[in-house]
Amino acid sequence: MNKEEKIKMIVTGIKALALIVGAVGVFIYADAYAKSTALNSPAITITGIGKVIAKPDVARFSYSIKTEGGKDIAKAKKDNDDRSNKIVAFLKKQGVPKEDIKTTGYSMEPRYQSYACGNRGVVSIGLATSGGSAGAPTFGLAEPQPCPPADIVGYSFNNTVEVTVRDFEQKNLGTLLSGVVTNGANNVSQLRFELDDPAGARLLAKAEAIAKAKIEAKRLAKESGISLGRILAIDEYGSPIPMYAKSLGLGMGGDAMVAESAPAIEAGSQEIEVTVNVRYALK
Repeated sequence: MNKEEKIKMIVTGIKALALIVGAVGVFIYADAYAKSTALNSPAITITGIGKVIAKPDVARFSYSIKTEGGKDIAKAKKDNDDRSNKIVAFLKKQGVPKEDIKTTGYSMEPRYQSYACGNRGVVSIGLATSGGSAGAPTFGLAEPQPCPPADIVGYSFNNTVEVTVRDFEQKNLGTLLSGVVTNGANNVSQLRFELDDPAGARLLAKAEAIAKAKIEAKRLAKESGISLGRILAIDEYGSPIPMYAKSLGLGMGGDAMVAESAPAIEAGSQEIEVTVNVRYALK
């Protein structure tokens, strides 16, 4: 390939690239123009709200195992591990699969014994004498006391686990909550109820919201003597919020408190609300 052919090939490539860039620019402009025209054309925006009441089918809660041991780290860790394994075995026996038992936190930290140290203040040294009689007392500062380093007296372990309970009515959620305490947990918290798959309920709420907006748009059009055109845009807002139960207070206070009975737990219902703004063109 000679020099002239190379130049022609380069020029041809540049022209082709220019055509592609130009075509893309035309499409972008056309799309922007169409949107601008739609926004500037006569239109009406109607708001619709859809609500669906759904019964939660999933419960989640967390429990913690905090243990304190001596200087033997292995022994202190084993105590915590034994309790943890006992609770997991209990949950599995109650029908909770291992996939729904998730460790969310694990920590080990030393426990220290601190000592009072520093200057202890003024100390009486004695009494001054004058002519054989006692005079005013004299005072002096004590020598600063050395501050010994804090000693490690033991180790603390803390293991936090989140449990997901499906079909919690059949598994008896109250029995699970009291059982984890009986088997070694010090704290149970963050009990909440959710929908395992809220998408279906959300779609129903959205459909209801759009239907209400459509009815309202037709009513306003009839009363105003205008004609509705096509839908230009639909904006959606809202999301489901998990339901939280009241604080249980199970296991608070350490080993001295043991769950003697299963608490009555009611999941209630959950409202999913979706708001839509539907923009109609006017003919």
